[in-house]
Amino acid sequence: MDFDSKRVIIKARVTDIDGEPQRRSNTLGEAFCKQVLGREFHAQPQPTGYDHVHIPGEFDSAEPKERWFVFDLNVTGELSKEDVAQIPHQVYLASRRGNTWEFIQRGSWVQKAKKGALRLTWGGKEEQKFVARMRNQMIVESTE
Repeated sequence: MDFDSKRVIIKARVTDIDGEPQRRSNTLGEAFCKQVLGREFHAQPQPTGYDHVHIPGEFDSAEPKERWFVFDLNVTGELSKEDVAQIPHQVYLASRRGNTWEFIQRGSWVQKAKKGALRLTWGGKEEQKFVARMRNQMIVESTE
């Protein structure tokens, strides 16, 4: 099982992702984490760590559009853009064969994808604020 922090960028056709269109990002994250990393996708922000997906535009389209899904895995705190640039980045092309996902790693795409994804806040801006409030509440409760 893989529990190291990393940014995973997956190119997928949105209509290949089963289930409710509004859940496509999480569905893809769940499939990737289970199949490639051998663990669950932890979408619920928690002070101990979580996984975050930066949702692309038109991810819920009924048209077969290709989109880049950016996953920040094992988020345990805020990172600067410089720190994010130092963590491992992996890029995959995702496709379906029947009911089975194929995640094909594309090492030659890493630098370009990494450059484009650096504008995104590690772990999600609002999620980081939410987790910070949770941590502060835990500190207050432990001192009472």
